[in-house]
Amino acid sequence: MSNMVKTGSSPVSPPRYDPHRLKKQVLIPVFISVATIAFIFSFSSFRGVTLDLSSFRLLPLGIGLVLVVCAWLIDSFRLFLTIRAWGKKIRFSHALQAMLSNYFLSSITPFSTGGSPAQAYVLARRGLTWGEAGSLVTVCGILSQVGLLALLFVFIFVFNIGVRLEGVLLHLLYSFAILYSVVLFLLFFFLHRPSLLYRLTDWGISWVKRTFKRTKFSEEAVRKWVEEFFTDFQRGFSILFLRKPQYLIWNIVCYMFNYLFTFSVAYFVLLSLGVHPSYLEVVGAQIPLYYIFSFIPSPGASGGVEITLASVFLRFAGARRLGMFILLWRIITYYFPMLVGGASFFQLLGEGNNNQNVPAVEKNGSSRA
Repeated sequence: MSNMVKTGSSPVSPPRYDPHRLKKQVLIPVFISVATIAFIFSFSSFRGVTLDLSSFRLLPLGIGLVLVVCAWLIDSFRLFLTIRAWGKKIRFSHALQAMLSNYFLSSITPFSTGGSPAQAYVLARRGLTWGEAGSLVTVCGILSQVGLLALLFVFIFVFNIGVRLEGVLLHLLYSFAILYSVVLFLLFFFLHRPSLLYRLTDWGISWVKRTFKRTKFSEEAVRKWVEEFFTDFQRGFSILFLRKPQYLIWNIVCYMFNYLFTFSVAYFVLLSLGVHPSYLEVVGAQIPLYYIFSFIPSPGASGGVEITLASVFLRFAGARRLGMFILLWRIITYYFPMLVGGASFFQLLGEGNNNQNVPAVEKNGSSRA
C-alpha cells in the first residue's frame, strides 16, 4: 500500500503540511485583520476626535501578555495529564508544542478548522497512534465547549452578570447552540450504535468512488482507520467519563481557567488605556462571543472578530480609544500566539523523519522513507 503511514496495525494517510504554503497563508488573515483595525480607527478613533494616549500604561499590557502565556501552560498541562490518564507518556514540552501548533493553524484556517488536525499531527509525531491522537483531540474539543458553557453559567448564576447580545449576534449564538446540540446527539448516538457508523462509512466510500472516479485510495485503509478511531474514541470516552472521572473534572476546570485568563486580557488592555471597567462585565461580555467567532468563515476569523468585538466593547472603551483597544488586544491574543505557535510548528516540520517517535512511512509494502 503506497504512501500510507502505519499507526499500530493499520495504515492511515497523515496530514501534509507544506511550510512554504503555510507562510503564504499567514499573510491573508494578517492583512484582513490589519485592514479591519484600520477601518475601525477611521470610523471611531480618528473620526472627529483626538486619540489621547496621555493615560497609557505599559504594565497592564505586560500582565495581559503573562496571562496569555499562563493560559498556554494550563492548556498544555491539562493535555499532558490527560494523555497519561490514557496510559501514554509524553513530555510536557511536546504537549506545549501540540497546543501552540493548534493555536497557529487555527489562526490561519477558515472557521479555525486547522487547529485540531495540527494538534493531532504533533501528538502522532510524538508517540501516539493516529487513532489515539485524533480521538483525544475530539474528546478534549467536546470538553472545551463544556468548560466554556460552565464558565457562562458561573457568570450568569453566580456573579449575576447578564449576557447582552442582540440582533445578528444573538441569532448566531442560537444557531451555534442548535448545531452543537445536533453534533453531540449524533456523537452519543453513534457511541451506542457503532454498526450504523460503519455502514455510513461504506456508503460514503461508494459515493466518493462513484462521484470522483479518478480518486485513488484504499477502501480497506479508510474502513480500518474509522474503526480504529472510533475504538480509541470509545476507550477515551470510557476513561474520562466512567473509569477516571477526576480527569473529566480536571479538563473542564482547566478549560475554564484557560478561558478566564484569555478573556482577562481585554480588561488589562482597557486598564492600559486609562479605562477602569467592571472586570466581571468585561469577561462576561466575551464568553458568548467566543461561540460566535466559530461561525466566521475567514482564516482565523480575521475581520469578523475585530468588528464583533468593537461593536460589543464600544461601551467600555469609548469611540476615542476603541481602535487602539482592538489593536492592542489583537496583538496579545492573536499575533503573538500566531508568531510563537508558528515558530514551534515549523520547528517540528523541520525535524523531518529524524525524530524517533515519527511513524514510519511504508512505500510499496517494503521501503521506508
